[in-house]
Amino acid sequence: MHGLMGTEDAHFAECRRWWSQSVTEIRLPGHGIEERGIPAHPAAAAIERVRKTITEQSEPPVVVGLSYLGAAVVFRAAEKAPAEVGGVVMSGYSFLVSGDTLNRWLTGFTGMAARQGPARRHFERLHGEKWERLLTTTFDELSDGCLRLPDLDDLRRSAVPVQLVNGALLQNERQAITPAATAGADVAVVAGAGHVVPMDAPRVFAAGVEEFADRVEAGRTTWHERRRAAARAAPADPVRDDTRDDDTRDRDRDRDSDSDKAQDRAENHATEEGAHV
Repeated sequence: MHGLMGTEDAHFAECRRWWSQSVTEIRLPGHGIEERGIPAHPAAAAIERVRKTITEQSEPPVVVGLSYLGAAVVFRAAEKAPAEVGGVVMSGYSFLVSGDTLNRWLTGFTGMAARQGPARRHFERLHGEKWERLLTTTFDELSDGCLRLPDLDDLRRSAVPVQLVNGALLQNERQAITPAATAGADVAVVAGAGHVVPMDAPRVFAAGVEEFADRVEAGRTTWHERRRAAARAAPADPVRDDTRDDDTRDRDRDRDSDSDKAQDRAENHATEEGAHV
C-alpha cells in the first residue's frame, strides 16, 4: 500500500520489474483520479480494504505499507487478523513519532501544497479536484485518533514479524532504526534513499521485502527468534508440574501400599512357620 497523497503507480511503479514473487497492489480509498468519492472514514475503509485483500490470498501474505498512512494502515490490518498474515513491512516510518508531531508535519505539508503551484498541479493530476478535501479528511482522521499511529509498545506486542525499511538520508527515520530493532523488528537502512525508498532504491527495496518474506517462511526473523528464546527461558507450566507431582505421589502411595502388604505377608508367613515348629 502506497502513502498519503500518492498512488501505487507513483510510489511502486519502479519496483514492478524487480519483483520475483506475486504482488497485489492496494490503493488507499479516495486516492487517485479514478476514485470519485472519499469515504467518511478513509483510514477505517483502508484497513478493511487491506483485510479483504489479505483474505483473498492463497496463503498468508507479507503486507507492505509506505509512509505514515500506508504503514499504519497495514500494521492495524495485520493486528486485526494476525493468523492470516505472514508479516508486515513498514517503510518511511518511525515508531517514535507522536500524533502531535505528525499533525505539525501535516499542517506544514497542507500549507505547502496550497501555496506552491507545482505541488497543486501534481496533486490535481493524481487525484483530481478533490485532492484538498482528501488531504483535509485524512488529516482530521489522524488528528482525532480514528487511526492511531503504531508505537514501540504496539511493535513489542505484535503477533506477526515486522520489518522496518528506512532510507539513510532522513535523520529522524535513520534514528528510528535502533529503537525498532530493540523492540523486536527486523530493520534495514537503505543508502542513498530518502522517505520514499521504493522510488529512490526500487531494486534494493524489492529484494529486501522478498528476502524478509523468505525468512518469515523459514522462521528466521527476529520475531521468531525472540519467541524461541522466550519459550526456552519460560518456567515449566505449573499446572503440568502439579499433575506430575500428583502422579508421583500416587505412584509413591502405590509403592508404599505394596511394600506394606508384602511385609504383612512375610510376618504372617513367619508366624505360621513358628506355629508349625
